[in-house]
Amino acid sequence: MKACTNLKRVVGVVWLMVALFSLALAQPLPPKRILLVFQNEEYSPASLELQKGILDRLRTKLGQDTEFFGEQLEATRFPESQGQALSWVRTRYAGRGIDVVIFVGSIPVDILPGVPTVYAGHTRFKLPADISNPANKVTVWFKVDVRKTVSAARLLQPNAKRVLVIAGSGYGDHILLGEIRDQLKESDLPVEYLADASPDDLLRRVSHLPRDTIVLPVSYTRDLNGNIYYTRDVVSSLSHVSNAPIYAMADTNVGSGAVGGYVVDFERMGAVVADIVLQTLAGNTEAQISVPAESAAAYMFDSRQLKHWGFSESDLPDGSAVLFKTTSVWEQYRWRIVGTIALVVAQFFLILGLLILQRKRARAEASLRDMTGQLLESQDDERRRIARDLHDGTGQHLSGMALSIGQVLADFPPGHDRLRQLLQDSHLASRQALEEVRTVSYVLHPPILDGLGLVAALRWYFDGLQKRTSLKVYFDDPTDLAPLSSEVERALFRITQESINNVLRHSGATAVIITLANRGKTVALEIQDNGTGMSSEQIAQMHGVASLGVGIAGMRERVRQLNGKFRITSIANGTQVFVSLPVDQEQPVAHSVGR
Repeated sequence: MKACTNLKRVVGVVWLMVALFSLALAQPLPPKRILLVFQNEEYSPASLELQKGILDRLRTKLGQDTEFFGEQLEATRFPESQGQALSWVRTRYAGRGIDVVIFVGSIPVDILPGVPTVYAGHTRFKLPADISNPANKVTVWFKVDVRKTVSAARLLQPNAKRVLVIAGSGYGDHILLGEIRDQLKESDLPVEYLADASPDDLLRRVSHLPRDTIVLPVSYTRDLNGNIYYTRDVVSSLSHVSNAPIYAMADTNVGSGAVGGYVVDFERMGAVVADIVLQTLAGNTEAQISVPAESAAAYMFDSRQLKHWGFSESDLPDGSAVLFKTTSVWEQYRWRIVGTIALVVAQFFLILGLLILQRKRARAEASLRDMTGQLLESQDDERRRIARDLHDGTGQHLSGMALSIGQVLADFPPGHDRLRQLLQDSHLASRQALEEVRTVSYVLHPPILDGLGLVAALRWYFDGLQKRTSLKVYFDDPTDLAPLSSEVERALFRITQESINNVLRHSGATAVIITLANRGKTVALEIQDNGTGMSSEQIAQMHGVASLGVGIAGMRERVRQLNGKFRITSIANGTQVFVSLPVDQEQPVAHSVGR
């Protein structure tokens, strides 16, 4: 009996342990917390690509609830305050439960002692002897074999006679330059190393290089004066003046003027770093973690630069990726061209049929008129959209810039007269640009046309015109204009604009008279200038098949869409444009009454 009781107790304990274990498994695991620390700038092009590769891979593997934190020590900008920055990071994340640290830089730092750390850098480095718990520290390098870039360049430039390697004055620039020196020390081409030169000196140097030079900017993040740069921007500047092709070591420089090369793909490199992080989170030690022997590098070239320098894609190494390719018109629109040709042939036979069948021809003309009306309407809508974007977007930015510069001028300390003058010039230029943007916006589509109507819009337009030009405008201001539809008002305003433009471009007139008046059930617009007029050949051409341009054709089509009359005549002392449009009494615009 006692043995049976003990057995029941044992079974009960076992069931209790199973229940507790099942309950523990049912509890959701807390999300992983990962800290990314960049020794230099977090938002450089390479850093952004690396971050993208890391975050995409880790979120895919660990879930979207993974918590990421980012910091930058800015060693390039503030080398003297690295200790302070490191102390601040340690204080901020102490007790935060960081699972793993990813450190990107050239000098390994023990960010959070005791926390597993993955070090990623351009060059091989040894961890400091005093680093905490070295068993959970792993290193991976952005390894790239520059010799492969030089070999690829020689395939494109078989007559190359020298290599020019360019580097900046930053600590990382010099470290990477040392790696390149080691790789190229046995090169059969003469190699010149140009380090610590200013950007201006570099521009002068590459602008006088012989064509048979291989130019290789390695890294340029800082000059001797302490100014900070992105290598991509330096490559872009050099490519505009260089007499020799420029090659790249990083994918972020392909597309900024470099031909390409065997480059580090930072996004793929980020995925490699993320895979090592996953192994670290799984509890593997440094000895157990598999680190790829080769980093994520690949042959990558810019099609535009290959074409610019006259290089052939067939000379590239096998497996090369060619970016920014532009296909020929035939390759891109082959079937559209074939379809268009087929359509033209079909239309030819259709036209033959239409010449016989007048009814079908009339229908085709009516359809064409409808399409033209839609095109004009679309044009007006696009003008309105562009005007709104200029006013609400560009105009607001320019206004903010002008206000900011004005505030800086107001608070500017005494002295520094040259800087003050530059600010004053910038302030004036920003205000002038703002006025020009507003003027263009209003000319494209004056809001006053929709708000106050045609007469007010014309007054505004003529006032601005006389301020911008020497043309004198005499406007016969109607006081009893009949209510007009928005289509009629818009058509009359656009016709006036186009006519004035023609006067300014072609007539040489000094004055123009505009008359707007009611004539029964129509509204008439007359525009007369005192310019040179039009020759008989131009008049004949205007009324014939050929048109003098889209301006007159557009005016004629607007009038035709509204069933009106349009006439241009050359008089003794100028040209006269006459437009007559029917007044739609059933759909007047409210602002047309009582202007």
